[in-house]
Amino acid sequence: MKTLAVRFSDRVSEMETTHQRLKDIAEFLGVSQNKAVQYAINKAYDQLNDDRNVEAELHFKRHGRQVGGVTYLNHPEDFLGRVQKRIKDGIPLPHEDDESLERNLIFKLLTEEQQAQVKATPDVLEKRRLIAGFLQAGEAAPA
Repeated sequence: MKTLAVRFSDRVSEMETTHQRLKDIAEFLGVSQNKAVQYAINKAYDQLNDDRNVEAELHFKRHGRQVGGVTYLNHPEDFLGRVQKRIKDGIPLPHEDDESLERNLIFKLLTEEQQAQVKATPDVLEKRRLIAGFLQAGEAAPA
């Protein structure tokens, strides 16, 4: 078991507590002060997890990889490399691979005419520009 030095304040606030409070909790629970600290940490963690799903947030933070303001989890390295290159080259919709442009949620937000126009365009870069232009102009179909 690892040790941790806990410093106490002389006042109680949202982020501070007194040693007397720890003693009171330990006495009330009938456990040592170490166990009372562990109990308090577990209770705080459970409450945070209920309120904000802390486990998922921390998993993304610890294991995700941020590229261009988007955090990816479990994406292949070659995909992330393509995204970085598209961002560097200033290509619209850099986070989408070419073959997914007509199958993603963004594409479904376009009107039927816009979708037909994108599908009729053979150049992938022009498809990206069209989709981005429609979205920026606010001409997409209402959700």
